Amino acid sequence: MNIPTILIINLVILVVLGLIARAVKSDPTAKGGFNFNYTTSDLVIMAVLGALAGVINTWMGNVWYAANSVSPIYGALLQGTFMWAYLLAYFLVRKSGSMLIIGVIEAAVEALLGNQAGLSTLGWGVTQGLAAEIVMWFCNYGKFGWLVFGLAGAGSSQFGTFWSFVLYGWSSLNDYLIAAPLNLISGFIASGLLGFLLGKMIENTGLLRATRRE
Repeated sequence: MNIPTILIINLVILVVLGLIARAVKSDPTAKGGFNFNYTTSDLVIMAVLGALAGVINTWMGNVWYAANSVSPIYGALLQGTFMWAYLLAYFLVRKSGSMLIIGVIEAAVEALLGNQAGLSTLGWGVTQGLAAEIVMWFCNYGKFGWLVFGLAGAGSSQFGTFWSFVLYGWSSLNDYLIAAPLNLISGFIASGLLGFLLGKMIENTGLLRATRRE
């Protein structure tokens, strides 16, 4: 296997997820479109959430490394647990680019706290955050239902394995393809659905009324 092959496989998966997200009905919806008009509250929310996720994911990263030392298939079961903050941030601020920003912040915190990959940890933040952005871009950043969040989490989880391949390689294309469904399922549940549910819980408290700007 080589890098172009893995990249093409992941891009195809990402496009399929994006097309599904575009096709599904999802209420409530937002106005949609690109919006980079971040407020001070938005930036504070993302900074705090990114730092918190970085601390949690540093611990989870050690578990992920241990699982991968046995088999990348086992690592795939945990791959989707790292991006919940990306989706939660998007739910809270509802601005394009927020998932990529959170990915970079969270990965930077991991690197500073001693992730085994060092500064290369930023590669996961970029690939995973970018993948979630692409899925939401397919539906013009206008859908906020649980299914769309799940698809974004799945895409984020799977596309992160591209950076894993760049750093560590993968011995077998067959194993990589076997692991893909596990990556997608874990990302759908542990990042997409979890991020959405956490967002709904926070929204129901009323804390977002004074800070949310569409």
